Amino acid sequence: MIRVKKPLKTIVMLVSIIMIFASCASKPKPPVPEPAVPPPAPPPAQSAPQVAPTVSQDDLDRLLAQAKDLKKKAFDLKLFEVLPDDYKAADALYGKAAKSYDDKDAPAAKDGLDKTIAAYNDLITRGVIAVAAAQKKNAEDMKATAIKAGADGSQPERFGAGDDAFKAADTLVTDSKSEEAIPGFEQALLYYELAWKRAIATDLRQSIEDKDFAKWDSGNFQLADNKYQAEQGFWASGNAADRASGVDALDEAILRFNLVVQKGREMAVAVVKAKTDESKQRSEEIKANVAVKDMYDSAIQLYNEGASQLAAKDYEAAVGAYTDAGAGFDAAYQAAAAKRATAEAAMKEAANATAESQRKAEEAEPLLQANSPENSQTTTSP
Repeated sequence: MIRVKKPLKTIVMLVSIIMIFASCASKPKPPVPEPAVPPPAPPPAQSAPQVAPTVSQDDLDRLLAQAKDLKKKAFDLKLFEVLPDDYKAADALYGKAAKSYDDKDAPAAKDGLDKTIAAYNDLITRGVIAVAAAQKKNAEDMKATAIKAGADGSQPERFGAGDDAFKAADTLVTDSKSEEAIPGFEQALLYYELAWKRAIATDLRQSIEDKDFAKWDSGNFQLADNKYQAEQGFWASGNAADRASGVDALDEAILRFNLVVQKGREMAVAVVKAKTDESKQRSEEIKANVAVKDMYDSAIQLYNEGASQLAAKDYEAAVGAYTDAGAGFDAAYQAAAAKRATAEAAMKEAANATAESQRKAEEAEPLLQANSPENSQTTTSP
């Protein structure tokens, strides 16, 4: 029994193995996959139309008012002087935004006003630094002008106030407060200008009094003096607006004082020239142009120089030339007069000598006649 089962088991196992291999040999190879073709892209989804955000009229009014304020501030700061291109660009944005506002185009108006406000803010931020620097330079230049006129010594009150304002403004710049410093530099400029013009007016007024020029133009002198005194009142008030008005008052005072000086100089030349003309005529009457020709010619040269300087309105030089010419004519007159006196004395002496000779001859004539031969014969005849 055992022998029969063992070969059968072996056969079954062999058959099973054969069937497995046969099954493997008959199984087809899997196909090589082809590259996948991407499916067509789905059509783009239709986006919903953009709806502009709603802008209220109140918002637009507020933005426009803000833009207007910034525009005015930029103008008041005179930023067009220091950043002209940026100023024009901001101004153009404002014009465009204002048009959109007027056209009731709310979205465009809001966008334009936002850009305008940003542009003006940037302009002002940068511009105030430049303006402060420019105003500082102006104040420094005016200070130098005032010093040249001696205002630091003759007008210490105004000049000192200028120094105080300048220092305070300069400190603000150092503290990065340029916008706040601008009024301080402007105040310093004003005080230095007042000191300078007050010094000029004071010098003119004193010169007029020293030379007594007021008598030649009393009207203008009185008007000038009124303005001069008014500026003192403006300054004493301490009010900023009053002190600023002092510049105009001093300008008019200086103008009118100069008119008085001009008239005084003209009259001074006229007086000196008239006196010189008298001296010239006297010297010519005594024939100084012949008797002392060199002296007369020198005086004539000075006289002609005075005429040229008068024509050129160089009155002070003309006065000097005419004065020197007058002295020259007087000297020529005196020299000619001395020569004439000497000549006259000689002529008189000669005349006296001739007369004496004549007298002596007349006295001697009877003696001569008495001693003549004719008279001798008559006397000795019987």
